[in-house]
Amino acid sequence: MKKNDLTFRVAGRAGDGSLTTGDVLSKIWKDMGLWLATYKDFPSNIRGLPTNMTIRLKDRQIYYGRKNRLDYLLAFDDTNVKIHLHDLVPGGVIIYDNSVKKELPPELIRDDVHYYYAPLKKIAKEELGLEVIKNIVAVGVASYLLGMDQDRTKEIIYKFFYARKGEKIASSNVEAFLRGWNYAKENLQKKDEYVVEEVPDAKKTYFIMGNEAVAFGAIVAGCRFISSYPITPATDVLEILARELPKYGGVMIQAEDELSAINYAAGAAYAGVRAMTSTSGPGLSLKTETIGLLVMNETPLVIYVAQRGGPSTGLPTKPEQSDLFHAVFGGHGDAPRIVIAPGNVKEMYWMTIDAFNLAEKYQTPVILLTDQILAQNKFSVPVEDITIEGVRIERGKLLTQEELNEIIEKEGQFLRYRITEDGISPRSIPGQEGGIYTANSNEHQEDGYTTEDPKMRTAMMDKRLRKIYQTARKSGDLPEDLIHGYEDAEIGIIGYGYTYGPIMEAIENLASEGIKVKFLQMRTLWPVDTEKLSQFIDSAEKVIVVDHNAQAQLSTLIKIVYDNHDKLEILKKYDGYGFTPEIIEKKVKEVLSYVG
Repeated sequence: MKKNDLTFRVAGRAGDGSLTTGDVLSKIWKDMGLWLATYKDFPSNIRGLPTNMTIRLKDRQIYYGRKNRLDYLLAFDDTNVKIHLHDLVPGGVIIYDNSVKKELPPELIRDDVHYYYAPLKKIAKEELGLEVIKNIVAVGVASYLLGMDQDRTKEIIYKFFYARKGEKIASSNVEAFLRGWNYAKENLQKKDEYVVEEVPDAKKTYFIMGNEAVAFGAIVAGCRFISSYPITPATDVLEILARELPKYGGVMIQAEDELSAINYAAGAAYAGVRAMTSTSGPGLSLKTETIGLLVMNETPLVIYVAQRGGPSTGLPTKPEQSDLFHAVFGGHGDAPRIVIAPGNVKEMYWMTIDAFNLAEKYQTPVILLTDQILAQNKFSVPVEDITIEGVRIERGKLLTQEELNEIIEKEGQFLRYRITEDGISPRSIPGQEGGIYTANSNEHQEDGYTTEDPKMRTAMMDKRLRKIYQTARKSGDLPEDLIHGYEDAEIGIIGYGYTYGPIMEAIENLASEGIKVKFLQMRTLWPVDTEKLSQFIDSAEKVIVVDHNAQAQLSTLIKIVYDNHDKLEILKKYDGYGFTPEIIEKKVKEVLSYVG
């Protein structure tokens, strides 16, 4: 019997509401005390094309949502059986909605898979008068087959819909659940061994998307202004803050385009408000000129970038990590900025707070770089990991009126861009008496006035470089790169962002086979912690760099700052799907076969 360890996929058509099945099952399993991770695979069109949601559940923490194989497939049509049949493990299960096609053709039948036929749409339409409620009929069928407690499941469904839609909708969904359950009980002979039961004394968790964690982190960090243009996969942040920011005296602007969005945010930040903008690759392209402006006039701003497949419109709803070069180097001239990358939902929350502190402390744009997998999927997170305890707000050299008065009295004037040892100048905001200064896009003197003097140009450029490459790098303020796994391992892995999940799972799986691996999770992508990076690579025989893009951008970034390129092995993927633990395990074994 396989108990409380399941990979379950719901597959239907975009726009038909079929993914509601996955959402409701996730809610049920979360309330039963199970740990969950999802992987949504949906097309960029609104309706019609196949779409699916994979749910991993266990009675212990899960790092990542997708594996190469799955245990259960709930397919609402035969097309989705054809698409996903090869993913099922031997002994796996298919629940097939045979409302339209009563039987599957021979080519879709595997001898090592259990099939259950249930007319989900027909039950919903003919018995309940509403075809779309087939999703909850399906939940009833699946719940029965998985041996779940009927009363407990019914209670969770009722509460789920009552909180959102009220008594009438809640009751109709409970009825749909019971119709599915009873159909399965009366017509389906359970042939498999999969069981899902409630976990006693389960650890309390949140089940949230990365985008939700970013939005909550922004509010806690004191963000009170966001201006963005809607773009997948970052839009949730804008939508959440549109609802929540006004409760804290904040403002949301849905801008007419990406350039306007970052310019509005730049204005708010210049005025002293903690501000942000959110986008993905195509939007980052349009925001790039203003990023240069922010570097030049030293205005703090948080730019949230959730990567997707490119170039151009590319794969709007699919994951990729191909905006790294753009995030680090995008723009004209020497425009250093800070780029940080969380690897899980907990880090998305805390590193959003870090981003606001870093932006103000170093008076620079900070890019919070994530990806579609982290942004739009949900993961179980311990309640104590998302908290306001320990949150610090650091505004750097932002002057009070008293401090500004002391500077003017002592020096006779306020120099906004004063050249300092650490490269960070005192900062005033509009409205402070004596704090007025010019903030434009040209090279300038210490007082902000435009200059082309060679000595001053060199001094100002050195100042801006110094605060990022020396002060910030040595300060301990930047998110620390973390080493996981086994210190004495001869094989190392380097990755960032969502690849943390499949790499961590691969390390666990390999360890069960007696294979030791260590992992450097890069959390500050720029400026690179060259010392820690070099020590990690030097301590291994070979290091696999996990690159979710075609041009090996992370590997190239590492090669810029590390000389011994022969130690690096590149593992690339750019087909629109994320890495799985199995892919990483296979590469590790391949490298081990010729090491030494």
